[in-house]
Amino acid sequence: MTDHKELRAGGVPVHQILRTELPRLVDEVLDRLVVEIPLYAQLPEEELQGDIRRITERTLRAFMETFRTGVVPTGDALDPLRESATRRAEEGVPLEALLAAYHLGGKVCADHVSARFRADELADAIALNRLILDFLQRVTAIVSASYFEERQSIAGDDQATRQSVFTALLDGSPVDVRLPAEYVVLALALGPHPDEQQPGVDTKIVARRKLRRVRVELDRIPDSMSSLSPDGGIALLPGPGPDLDVLRTRMSKAAGVDVTVATTTVVPDEVRGAVTLVRDLLDVVRIHRKPPSVYELDDLVLEYQLSRPSPARERLAGLLDPLAGKTDLLTTLRCYLDNARNRRQTAADLHIHANTVDYRLRQVGRLTGLDPVRDDQLPRLVAALVAFDARSSPG
Repeated sequence: MTDHKELRAGGVPVHQILRTELPRLVDEVLDRLVVEIPLYAQLPEEELQGDIRRITERTLRAFMETFRTGVVPTGDALDPLRESATRRAEEGVPLEALLAAYHLGGKVCADHVSARFRADELADAIALNRLILDFLQRVTAIVSASYFEERQSIAGDDQATRQSVFTALLDGSPVDVRLPAEYVVLALALGPHPDEQQPGVDTKIVARRKLRRVRVELDRIPDSMSSLSPDGGIALLPGPGPDLDVLRTRMSKAAGVDVTVATTTVVPDEVRGAVTLVRDLLDVVRIHRKPPSVYELDDLVLEYQLSRPSPARERLAGLLDPLAGKTDLLTTLRCYLDNARNRRQTAADLHIHANTVDYRLRQVGRLTGLDPVRDDQLPRLVAALVAFDARSSPG
């Protein structure tokens, strides 16, 4: 602004009015901060009457100088505001509360002089309000930039520390920071997003979007750590952790994909072994075509045990070798067992006649010596199918 005319209210320069009553204005701003912005009511009295009072007075003085000169301050004159924004970011004060405090200061200044304007000072009143808006615009930009710079620095430090702790826990290495009493260890499997199958769509962008949305849901949990790829990954949540069924549903809804979770809870020293376990449980879920859900070892204990290579597993799997390559018989057997041996439901699911189901089950019994209809042979047949699928699965 050039050729600035000294702003007056009631014939008195506005900056002089504010300077004369500065202590009372500072008190008013502090009182209103506590009443109108709840976070400030939670600050220690020492901070409120120390650092906050000092920056309030400096800001009001900056307002006065702006009214005197008609020029919004720049450069070094705004350093105190930058420093204050940095400290508030360190303390975790929300940016919206910080900016609201500056706007409150501008409002107090405007309110204090507005009633004094005479009719012939309308131009001064308009100019005052314009200067306040220009000042707050400048302050908002400066404070926001300093605040975000500090928060990014803090976030970078926190992320580096968390990544270091995460890596050490997965490696079984010592950690020199305080850890939760236990961790909920998750292995995640993320299904493909429908957009990943669309021709002409950049699948990498779709995958990254899916991954980001899952990570956002995990990051809602304080002190969580994760390492994810578009297909899934590992996450550590401080125990006892959230409701995992709810978390899985949220992740699935946010990302628009099926999410399967394998989990166990251990003390920090056992995280490395737990990661191996939950990854193995996910393999079991994949091998045996389990639906998306949350799985613990107790849910998969038979399948997990029979997924371990051993002479017993080989012997059990070998019982179904005569069915290798006979897809119709294997499909019918699996469907029949999944339906608690309900032949009519099996026929409906496979879109075949019930007599065809009976025929195929007789063929299974003839080829393997295990009759699916007989109760006494059911446990052996189920175990054999589990072992057969585990041995036949690639990887």
